[in-house]
Order: sequence, then C-alpha cells, then structure tokens
Amino acid sequence: ERKYMIPDKLKPGDEVRVIAPARSASDIDERVLDRAKAALESLGLKVTFSKNAFSRNQRGCPTDDEKVEDLHEAFMDENVKCILAAIGGFNSNQLLGKIDWQIIKDNPKIFGGFSDITVLNHAILAKTGLVTYAMPNFYCFGLPPEADYSLEYFRRCLFANQPTELIVQQSETFYDIPWNYDEVSPRQALENDGPRVVQSGSAGGVMIGGNLCSLNLLNGTEYFPKIEGDIILCIEDDSYDSIPETVERNFQSLMQQPFFRQVKAILVGRFQGESRATDDMISDIILSKNIDPKIPVVVNLDFGHTDPKFTYPVGGKCEVVAGGDTKIVIRCGD
Repeated sequence: ERKYMIPDKLKPGDEVRVIAPARSASDIDERVLDRAKAALESLGLKVTFSKNAFSRNQRGCPTDDEKVEDLHEAFMDENVKCILAAIGGFNSNQLLGKIDWQIIKDNPKIFGGFSDITVLNHAILAKTGLVTYAMPNFYCFGLPPEADYSLEYFRRCLFANQPTELIVQQSETFYDIPWNYDEVSPRQALENDGPRVVQSGSAGGVMIGGNLCSLNLLNGTEYFPKIEGDIILCIEDDSYDSIPETVERNFQSLMQQPFFRQVKAILVGRFQGESRATDDMISDIILSKNIDPKIPVVVNLDFGHTDPKFTYPVGGKCEVVAGGDTKIVIRCGD
C-alpha cells in the first residue's frame, strides 16, 4: 500500500504563512483579514503573509512567478509549519508546470485551502505524496465571529495534542454569505438540518476531492493523484459553477474517470442557496447515475462554499457509516 507523507502537526508558537496562489489577498476586506489573523492567533499561532500575497500584477492577481516564488519560499522556510491559501479564485492550475516539486518533497509541512486550491491539494499529493488539507481559506476564519466551528476543526485536525481520530459532528447553524463579505451585509444564521443520507452503507478508504469544477481541471493530467485501494470522494461547488446542470455534467465527467471505480463512498458539501442545487436536486442527480447501491452517499455536509466547515486530509483515511446513526470518522494522524 502506498505510504503518503503526513506532515508534522502544529503547536502553539508555530508560524502560519498565508500565500495567494489564486486571487490576491488584496481582494479580502481588511476587517475580515484582521479578524482571521486574530482567530488563528487565538490558537497561539503566529501569522505572516508571503511577499507577493497582496500583489495585483497579473490581471488583479500576483503573477504566476510571484505565486510560485511565495510557495517555494514558504516550503523552504524552516520557521513556517503551515501554509494557508488566502483565498480561492480561478487560476491555481497555471502554476503546476512551474512548481519545483522536489522543494515540497524535501520540506513536507501542512498545506491547505479549498475551492480553487483543490487543484494544488491534489497536484501536491500526486507529485510528492504529501498529504495536504482541504480546509477554510485564510479569509474564512475572519467571517462571522460565530465561525468558531471552522477554527475548532482546524485545531482538532492539525494540532499535535489532539486525538488522531476526528469524529465529525455537524455545526448547529451555518452561514451562506459571499466571499467578499463586508460588515454591512446581514449575517443570518441558518439552521443546519444536518447530513442527509441519499444511499446508506459503510465504507473506508483514502479521502480525495473537494471543489468539483477545480478537481475536473486535473482529469487526464499528471497532476491527478493515483490512489491505491478504496476512495472516499468529497465534492462541493460554488454558486458560479453549481447551477444543477453544471453540477451534473461535472459529476458525470468525474464518474467517467478511471479512478471512479475505486470510489466506495461519496460525501457532498453544502451548496450555496443561490446555486439552486438543493439537497433534493443533488440527490436526484446522484441517484439518476445508477451508482452501486451499496455505496454510501451523504449530502449537506459542513464543507464547501458555506461556513463553517471542517478540515479533512486529502490523501488521509476516512470511515463512513451512513444511515441510522450517520458517522464520519477522519484519521488525522497516520
């Protein structure tokens, strides 16, 4: 069985480097930035920003070279223990041909983000064998002060003094707010009616996945990880790409990849309200594909483009029991 590298866990005093491999960190409201920094500092972490994180030199983002320089620099800096994407966007896949994978292999450490960062999560796993993390981007920690759940799961998954098994409990409430959230927008807490089981069953395997349209960008490339054994597939999408028709064609595309034969469970993150991709619609799309009825499928989970969200390892192990007492257990250690 293929052995992946699990990066060292965090302890208070460790440095987190915020980089901008997709959009520029200048797109984030300053108050949100300050709150996100304070949230991570509340765990005893030290937050620093990469040299080019706020650059707008390439169509409003840092240039590809600036992004790669920051990524290399963060992996090479011995003081940095966690590298966190500032925000998602559209163009992380432009970096893949320019990254020196040996630098990452030689300096394994926690790397994470979500949305467009899904591209880097999987490319790093494919090219170096390093387990990375699907987790809130930096700005998410500065969203409503009630986003404690996100911070708590970041801590449980990534800190050294935590149990290696993480049992995911649903959040009580969630927020469906735009990424460019500012203080003026109302922050309505919505009731979380929790995971919904579309197909029951149980399975275990290696977790991969995240943002559906971003994952599909890697289809057929050398950057899609080859997993041995069973796979637990996670998918979510944002309101740009999740009108139901787009979700369906993207999901169909993923099903036509050779790896899909290894998928033994499907976990679907919560969709934003404006996407019209309701639980019913997503369930209907999945059921219409005649997937093996023994494969557990759970929708409306706490990850994706609503907040808060739990952190999970891309390349890490997970067990899923769906139906009756639905349970998701993530192995955050070896």
